[in-house]
Amino acid sequence: MAKLSKTTKTVIIAAAVLLVLGAVLLVLVMTSPKDSGSSGDSSAVSGEAGTSESSAAADDGSSASSGADEKVVINSCEQENVLKLEVSNQTGSFSFDRASREVSSTDDDGNVSTATQYYWTSPELDGISRNDSTIGAFVRSMAGLSASSMVEEGASDLEKYGLAEPLSTVKVTFDDGTSNEICFGIRNPAASNYVYCCVKGSSDVMEVSYYSTGSAFYDIKDFVSLVLTDAYDSNNPQELEYLTIERKDLSEPVEIEYMFDVAAEAEDEDSVVTTFNSHRITSPITAELDTTSGQTICYGLYALSAASCQYIDPTDEELAATGLDDPYCRVSFKYGGKARVLLLGNEIRESSDDSDEESLSSVTGYYAMFEGDRLIYAISTSNAPWYTFSVQDIMSRRPISPYIYTVDKLTVTTPDGEYAFTIEGDADNHTFRYNGEPLDDTRFKSFYQHLITSMGEELFFDEADYEPYIKVQFDYRSEYYDTYGRSSDVLEFYKSDDRKSIVRVNGDVLYKVRQVYTDRLLSNLDALLNGGDIELNGARLPAAFPDRVK
Repeated sequence: MAKLSKTTKTVIIAAAVLLVLGAVLLVLVMTSPKDSGSSGDSSAVSGEAGTSESSAAADDGSSASSGADEKVVINSCEQENVLKLEVSNQTGSFSFDRASREVSSTDDDGNVSTATQYYWTSPELDGISRNDSTIGAFVRSMAGLSASSMVEEGASDLEKYGLAEPLSTVKVTFDDGTSNEICFGIRNPAASNYVYCCVKGSSDVMEVSYYSTGSAFYDIKDFVSLVLTDAYDSNNPQELEYLTIERKDLSEPVEIEYMFDVAAEAEDEDSVVTTFNSHRITSPITAELDTTSGQTICYGLYALSAASCQYIDPTDEELAATGLDDPYCRVSFKYGGKARVLLLGNEIRESSDDSDEESLSSVTGYYAMFEGDRLIYAISTSNAPWYTFSVQDIMSRRPISPYIYTVDKLTVTTPDGEYAFTIEGDADNHTFRYNGEPLDDTRFKSFYQHLITSMGEELFFDEADYEPYIKVQFDYRSEYYDTYGRSSDVLEFYKSDDRKSIVRVNGDVLYKVRQVYTDRLLSNLDALLNGGDIELNGARLPAAFPDRVK
C-alpha cells in the first residue's frame, strides 16, 4: 500500500477534528432549555431605562431633545385650510387673509379644466406687489407645524427660552373655525437651526426648525416682491424701446434707442443689414452699442430684481437718508409698453471686520425706487450698471451703419468733388441713382456695404482743427425722422500721422480707423462710377454678413 504524505495526513486529521466539534455543537443546541420571552423582556427593560433617563434629564431642567426623537404635532392641517395668519413680533403686527381665484389649464389633448387656487393677501401690503412664494411657504409651514422634539414639559422658567415675553406670536385660524396661537422664543444656543416655541397658555416647551418658521420673525416688508421688471419672453417679445440715463457726474444725458428698422429688416435674408446690435446710442454721441458691455446696460432692465425692500411709504427723513430726495442717477425707460423712471440714491456700504471706517468699507448696492412709487429697495451693484458706467465703456467700435432703405440721399465728398446718390423704394422694389441715372443694383449694394462697415481700431477723443479729407452724409427719409427724431448722420475722416484716419461722427471725434479703409473707399467710389472691381478687403465684416446680402 502506498505511503501517505505528511500534508495528506494533516488534512485528514483537521477534517476529523472539525467533524467532532460540529457534532458537539449540535448536541448542545438540541439539549439547551428554551428562554421564551427573553427578547421582549430585554427590550422592555431598555425602554424603561431610556424613559427613566429622559425623565431625569427633564427633572433637572435640561433639554430632553436627545432622548425624545419623536415629532410633536402642533398643527395638522393643509395650507389651503388656513383662513388667516396674524403675526406680532418685534417689527410690528400684520396679517394675511386667504383669497381665491379660478385658474384654467389645457392638457395635451386640448381639454380645458379649471381649479380653485388659494393665495393670501395682507392689508399692510394693499396696492403693493407681494412675494406670493414667500407668503405661501410661511402659511404652509404654520398649517402643518410639528416640533422636532419636546424640550421641557411644564417648564417653570420660560424666560430662559425667550418665551416669558415671546419674540413672535403667530395666530393661525383655520376654515373649520378652530385656531391655534404659537409663541416663538430664542434660537437654541447649541443648535441655532432650531427655535424654542410653545402653544399660548401652555408651559410645554418644544423646538421647531428655524428655517421653516423663520418668517414669524420677518418684517412685513420682507414679504414684498423683489421682481421689479418682467423677464424677456421670446414667445411674446417686448423690446426696450428707449433708455435715458441722467447722472450728476454726466454733463449730458446718455440716450439709447432700439433700432426698429434694423430689427425688422434683419429677418429678411435679402436685406443689407450690417449690424447684429439691437440698440444705438443717440446722445451725447451717435454710436452703436458694444455687443457685450453695451448690451448689459439695456438687458439689465430685463427681469430686474432688488436685493431687499428697505422702506414702505418712506418718510421725508428716510428719503433724505437714502439720497432719493435728490437722486444721483435717473434711469428713464420704456419696456413692455410701459414707461417708468428708476431713481438711484446713495451707495450702500458694508464695512470690513466690523469697522465703521469708510476706507475699510465696500459698496454692495444702492438705494432705489421707482418715481411715484411707495417702496425703497436695495439693489446690488451688479444689477445697477447705470450708476457707474461711462459712454466709452459701452460704445461699439463701429461708427454707424444705417439700413440702406431708410436713407433718402447719400452724399460722399472727397478732394475730387461731391458725389450725391439717391435711394428709391424698398427691399422688394428699389432703384439707386447717381445724377438721375440708375446704377447697377449689386455694385451699389457692394459699395454701400463697404461704406458702412468701417471699424474703429481705437477710441480717440482728442479735439483739434483737423483738415477735412472725406465726408459722408446720410440724409434719412421722413419715417426715420418720425421714429428717431434725426434727419441725418455725418461721418468725417481726417488724416493722421500713424497711417490711420481720425473719424468724427456728427461733430464728435470718436475713433481712429485704418488708412486702408479710406483708401478703399476712394477706389470703390471710382470703380462704381467709372467701372472696375469694388473690393471689401479693407473692411472688417461680421462673419455672417456676406450670406445676408444677395
